[in-house]
Parts: sequence; structure tokens; C-alpha cells
Amino acid sequence: MADGQAAIAKITRPRPQGVYARTRLYHALNQARQNPCVWISGPPGAGKTTLAASYLDHHDPTTLWYQVDEGDADIASFFHYLGLVARKASRRRKKLPWFTPEFTGGLPAFTRRYFEQLYGWLKPPFVLVLDNYQLLPDEAALHEVIPIAVETLPEGGNILILSRQAPPAGFARLQAN
Repeated sequence: MADGQAAIAKITRPRPQGVYARTRLYHALNQARQNPCVWISGPPGAGKTTLAASYLDHHDPTTLWYQVDEGDADIASFFHYLGLVARKASRRRKKLPWFTPEFTGGLPAFTRRYFEQLYGWLKPPFVLVLDNYQLLPDEAALHEVIPIAVETLPEGGNILILSRQAPPAGFARLQAN
């Protein structure tokens, strides 16, 4: 696959066809979305991506779909591709800030400003989906970024994380709240 096609696949929401509407699970997701962040975990092939994509088809909020991969261990890459999906979802021509080396020491402050600007572009309800979160290495800075993204969510915004694993230790405060 060419790099351009890979980039498009990384930020394109899957559109499963002929999926049975799982109303009980949709209802459970509606209840869970009263919390800002929802974590769905299960083994490979359990249907996490299909469930999320079909749920979003039925409920139709603005959706930012992001396929996490090993390359997102580079936090600048994550912010770059998230900016692309944000522009696509919000139809804005303006770009979100670039994460450049001078921000490395100030990652929390940069992250807060970045997500505040991103969320300002979106009209609730909206959902940011992070699919395949299990592909991130344990030391990835993205584990520090996501709790800040959750904390800055406005009313009507959600983050939906799909993973083969339970949340990492850095998410303990989010789980407790």
C-alpha cells in the first residue's frame, strides 16, 4: 500500500455492510457514553471495530476515527494524523498546531491546548475513536496524552478506545473517576 493510501486508511472510519444491529450492545454503549471515555476490550476477532462502527452508523454523531499503530509511539506523528482527521471531520481549512521538538518538555500543556482547539471545531455530539490501541508500546507518550484529552472533553464529546488489552496503568485515575 502506498504511503498516501496508508494515511487515508489510518483516519478513515470503517463502513461494515450487512451487520446485524446489536441493540442490546448499542443500548449499553449509550449508557456508557454518559462517561467521557469508553474502553472496549476483547480478543482478536471479537467484533470490537464492527460494533463501534455499526453503533456510530446507527447513532450518527460526528466521528473522528483513528487507527492506532506502532508509529504513534512518535507523538508528533499522532498529532499530525489527528489533525488530518480533525480537518476532515470539521471541514476546516485551518490546521491544528504542529508538535515540534521544542514542545517535548511541555507535552501536557501542548496537549491541553491542542485538544481545546480541536474540540472547539466540533459540534457535539462527537466521538473520537482510537482503534487498535493495544499496538502502542508501553513507553509511548500517547498514554500520557489520552487522559488529558479525556479531561478536556466538552459536554457531548466522547473518546471510544478499542483494544485487545485492558487500559494501561496510566488510566487508573480516569477509571476511578
